[in-house]
Formats: sequence, C-alpha cells, structure tokens
Amino acid sequence: MKLEIGKIPVEVMKRSIFPYLGTKRKEVLVHSQLGEDSSIIDFGEYVAVLSTDPITAADKLSGFLSVIISCNDLAACGAEPIGILTTILLPEGTEEQMLKNIMQEIDKASKMIGIEVLGGHTEVTQAVNKPVISTTAIGIARKGKYITSKGAKIGDDVIVTKALGLEGTAILATDYEDLLIKHFGKDFVLKAQSFINEISVIEEGLIASQNGANAMHDITEGGVLGATYEISEASGLGIEIYEEKLPFRRETKEICKFFGLNPLKLISSGSMLITAEDGNRIVKALSEKGIQATIIGKIVKEGRYLITSSGKEKILPPEKDEIYRADKGRAKN
Repeated sequence: MKLEIGKIPVEVMKRSIFPYLGTKRKEVLVHSQLGEDSSIIDFGEYVAVLSTDPITAADKLSGFLSVIISCNDLAACGAEPIGILTTILLPEGTEEQMLKNIMQEIDKASKMIGIEVLGGHTEVTQAVNKPVISTTAIGIARKGKYITSKGAKIGDDVIVTKALGLEGTAILATDYEDLLIKHFGKDFVLKAQSFINEISVIEEGLIASQNGANAMHDITEGGVLGATYEISEASGLGIEIYEEKLPFRRETKEICKFFGLNPLKLISSGSMLITAEDGNRIVKALSEKGIQATIIGKIVKEGRYLITSSGKEKILPPEKDEIYRADKGRAKN
C-alpha cells in the first residue's frame, strides 16, 4: 500500500505502528494509542507529560507553530508546559538567515507562553526540500489531576473553544497572501493572518481541567471531524455533533470557499475539544476569562455522526487535511 501525503490512515497505524512499541514500562501511566497525543510518566507527586509534532504544512510560520502546536498537546492533558527540544532539518543551500528567522520565531513563541528551549539538533540534509521542524514538548501536572482523550463519559457535553479553523486560515492567508489580497482585499487578509496569535490553547486547557473536564483533545490535522473521531476512538464511545452549532469565522468560511476546502476538515489548532458532564460550567468559566466556548454535541453509547439539516452523516477516520488541497483549489481561481 502506497502512503499519501498527510496523516497516516487509522487502519495503517493499527497495522504497522501500534504493534511495535517496545516494552511497556510500569512508570508510564498513559501509553501510546490512537487519539492520545501525549504520553504521561509517573514521577511520584507529579507526572511528566510529553508530546512531539513536526511542522510540514506551513512555510512562513513554521518556527512559531512548531512551539505552540506541541505545547497545545500538553494543555489537552491539563499540564503546564516547561520546555521544548527542537530538531531542525534544512535543505541543501539554505541561507543562514532562514535558520535565524526560524529560531527567532521559536524564541518569540517560547517567550509568549513562558517556556525554555532545552536543546535539540540542527542540520542541513539532502533528505528534505524545505525546512522541517520537529518539536518535543515537556510539561508537568499533579498526579491524579491530568486529563486524557479517553476519559469521555456517556452523556458528556462536547465543547469547542474559540472558533474552528484558526490555524489553517492563518497559514493559508500567510502563504497565499498576494493571491488572497487580490480577491478579498488587504484588511480581510491581515485579519485572517492575525488568527495565528490565538492558536495557543494552554489557558483553556488549564481552565477546563479545573472545571470538570473528562476528556480533552487539541483540534489539529483533520479538523473538528478528525478530532471528534479520535476522542471517540480513544474513549471507546460514540459521539454526535451538530453542524449548525459549529463556530466558524467569516474569514475561514470565505477562504475555504475560495480554495474549495471543507472547513470541518481543516487544521484547527487554537480550538480545544472538551467533554464534560456539565458543559455549561466550563463555558461559563472560559467566558469569564474572555474565551469563547460552544457546546456542539454529546457523547453517546455508540456511533459517530455529524447531525446536519438533512440527517445524519457518519464521521469517518481522519484522512489528509484539507490544507494540503489548497494548491489544487488555487488552480481553479
């Protein structure tokens, strides 16, 4: 089977990744599994929370995103990020200024959320044709207080924070700036680009973990449909979400329409998916801190469905994120 660009399909992960994870250690409280983006290690009174992610879809924002995306996974466990290790692979012929720009973006993001760059590795290699950044984030939480993706319970409200598609919108507005300015105007594009400043979910992760969250999952590749599938898979339960409740900003809708993309499958860092017995409590707690939150569905016994005006649609395993289709969409305009 030839693999296509984007996340590895669920059936391939089950067949070719998860059977080969070494020796399970007693110190590991949360092991690698589908739907869990972080592992958790027992250190007595506290636990260490670890997550790793590469940045491949963005061009101009890669350094900044590499920090925030990995730390968002820690936030989905209710953990406080401490620092990162970053590996930077550069193509042959890269100018030093590009490396400096990437590191300046990493420094900016790290200072914004108060973490340290603990170390890493940097090299020039013929194995890549554009910069690839892989970041491992390390955080801390009290033992017994962390949250996982598999903690959802039947009857839980399903909540999303802020608006969906923030990251994808910011990337598209930045990487296709000139094209989009011609179509929408400069003010529209600048506003869409500004969504990059909202992609951290650390604050909402900590607030939700203190106000009754049973499960959390950062909405990344595959968008809200991908995240709902993964939290359902991890918990072994069903999920129903209501299309009419999904919060999108005008800029996201318009840019997706321009490129012919489905916003429900667009990379959406900046929005946390949360399940809780009392969703209104979490919505209220977030609102008091100026963070928008919306109840969009329910955890049910079985089945994964998007409820639309015309009926139920099955939520399928996440495939290639819509952002990778932008070039094809651009060709139509």
